[in-house]
Amino acid sequence: MVLARSFLLLFFTSLTWSAADPKIRLDELGRSLGGWTDKSGKAAKFEVSGSTYRSWKPEVSPTPTGGIFVSIRIDHLRGLLASDDHASLEVTFDKEGGVVSARSSIALQGRRVTSDLVEGTGRFGAQLVGMDLAAKVGTEMISSLSAKILREQIREPGRVSFPAVLQHQYNLLCLAIDADGEIFDPEKEDGDGEKEELERKAVPLEIETPQK
Repeated sequence: MVLARSFLLLFFTSLTWSAADPKIRLDELGRSLGGWTDKSGKAAKFEVSGSTYRSWKPEVSPTPTGGIFVSIRIDHLRGLLASDDHASLEVTFDKEGGVVSARSSIALQGRRVTSDLVEGTGRFGAQLVGMDLAAKVGTEMISSLSAKILREQIREPGRVSFPAVLQHQYNLLCLAIDADGEIFDPEKEDGDGEKEELERKAVPLEIETPQK
């Protein structure tokens, strides 16, 4: 009897929690990457400045505060005669869909470079909100990662571009977050019943080839 009550409590708590969690619009995220057409629909493959990358569908888990923790793996495909590079992007969102923290890392042939954990609180949270805060967190995260990559004296173009690819993936993820069916909607109805476009748009990724 006690076990049954515990199960029912856990069941209803899970329903309440999942209903409050923000969601990722996987279809929208996939379209922005060219479609989930790789690895039997589990990943998207795309090219940037002549280099090929693969982004896997995100893994999502709830947080105790009603938000979600999102982890995404991105591969740099270097061809048959070279080992691929692997990167991870970890972002925590609160229950309103705002960025709480972000961190990224890249593994290059056994060498792992990890950015600082950038939190959307403190001096950031006091001045910025919404997409402005998300953009600032993303910029700080990639700046930290890029600085550490430079210290490794990486020269291969596809590797040098990897941090920028991660930042673009981060931007697309933030745009695909949906909290309560309203935040990050591509269109929203105004008071007259007409739809107005929000100013949250993905910016095409442009990467300059490093000077030799």
